[in-house]
Amino acid sequence: MLNNLSSAERRALLVARLTHGSPLPERPAEPAALPRRGKRSWLVRALLAITLAAAVSSGIFAYKIISASDRISEANRSILGQLKDLLFSASSTLAGEADGRINVLLIAVGGAGHKGEDLADTIMIASLKPQNMQAALLSIPRDLYVQVPGQEFYSKINAVHAYGESLDKGSGPRLLRQVTEDITGLPIHYYIRADFTAFKAIVDAVGGVNITIPNTFYDYWHKISFPAGTEKMNGERALAFVRARYIEGAEGGDFKRAARQQQVLLALREKIFSVQTAVDFTRANAILNSLSQNIRTDMALREMKRFYELARLIEPPQVRTNVLTSGESGPLTGTTEILSGVPASVLRPRTGNYSEIRQIAQNIFIALPTAATASPAPPTPSPKTPTPSATPILKDAIPETKPSLEIRNGTTITGLAKRVSGMLQAEGYQIAAVGNAAARTLTTSTVYANTTQQTVPAQQIADLLQAQSATGFPANEESAADVLILLGTDADR
Repeated sequence: MLNNLSSAERRALLVARLTHGSPLPERPAEPAALPRRGKRSWLVRALLAITLAAAVSSGIFAYKIISASDRISEANRSILGQLKDLLFSASSTLAGEADGRINVLLIAVGGAGHKGEDLADTIMIASLKPQNMQAALLSIPRDLYVQVPGQEFYSKINAVHAYGESLDKGSGPRLLRQVTEDITGLPIHYYIRADFTAFKAIVDAVGGVNITIPNTFYDYWHKISFPAGTEKMNGERALAFVRARYIEGAEGGDFKRAARQQQVLLALREKIFSVQTAVDFTRANAILNSLSQNIRTDMALREMKRFYELARLIEPPQVRTNVLTSGESGPLTGTTEILSGVPASVLRPRTGNYSEIRQIAQNIFIALPTAATASPAPPTPSPKTPTPSATPILKDAIPETKPSLEIRNGTTITGLAKRVSGMLQAEGYQIAAVGNAAARTLTTSTVYANTTQQTVPAQQIADLLQAQSATGFPANEESAADVLILLGTDADR
């Protein structure tokens, strides 16, 4: 109606209503204010920010996982494909999983900057039985005497990896895998190789490992003591613990060393699979950085994911451990072989073939027969009278003779002769005497053979000590021992 009036008429009507109290048409009521609108907006913005941050963090973390896998894995797959595997695909079935047992060769090497950087310091087979949720670790000693695949010569098994690397960088694990399969009779489905730097970094990344030491021991060569009791070890300390070898008493020798390596590996596994590590992004990120730098494997990312999923479900009581040893209860025996023209202490199967080793490897998840029920060892095989076997017969051993040794400190370094004495005793040598040399200013260590008959063992000791060798004792150093060792400052390593 108001729309049909002129402007003057509308003004007059307005004045009349105001004058006579007539109400104006009411304005539409304002919608009621939402009392929580400000809080809800803040909450929505906060949730969006958290979601965005989580997405970015997850993306970065996923990228770091993929980048790490690119650096450590030999498997070829695009980054987009790996991202799909990681975020959307179901876990891949591992090789061996359908057969009920997955076998992974674990190799530890010194790595760049270490003497003998490609020698295998640790050789271990980790086996998983997914159906029973069980795992097993079998350690193979470094001194096991084996034939190099595709070659006519033999060597210690720890040198096989180095030989493969010398032929073609990256071939060491594959060559060592062939030897390990032959020894154990097991199919090796994957390998994982880490160096000392990676080991230390991973231990530090998880905040250290707790290790219980049953007996106090002292490593004479590295001058490190480990008191009995439980100790939380960082990466440097844990590496020294697993490498300690030159020890007197119950903890001495390579077999105890292998057991310590298994102990630390299980402690490390427990920390990696702990809830604390799983939810700690910073710690998980540190582990990834450690893995990417100094580890190699032939697992693809989807296979790593599946292996992780299986391994983390296995409880500690369901993990079996074993070390191939010598003695009455072990399948190995100690002997001497000529390696690179020098006699060397090695280990061989006491039966002349790998039958006992294969039995242990294949039956590690069940009780094994005692030594009393094991078949007796046949005579030492020789080229003229070979022992029938499906596996290669190892060459004859050279009769082992250990000369009497006297060690003299030619420096002012306190305890040097005693330290070297402990190291040589751990290698099986008999020490006749320890004392000081006539001169205390020597810089170079020398191993002297008393007669030409002792030249070979003296050279063997010199190689072990990284020292010089000579025949005939110095005029001012009389001794009744077969071999005299004069230590210089170069022995203090």
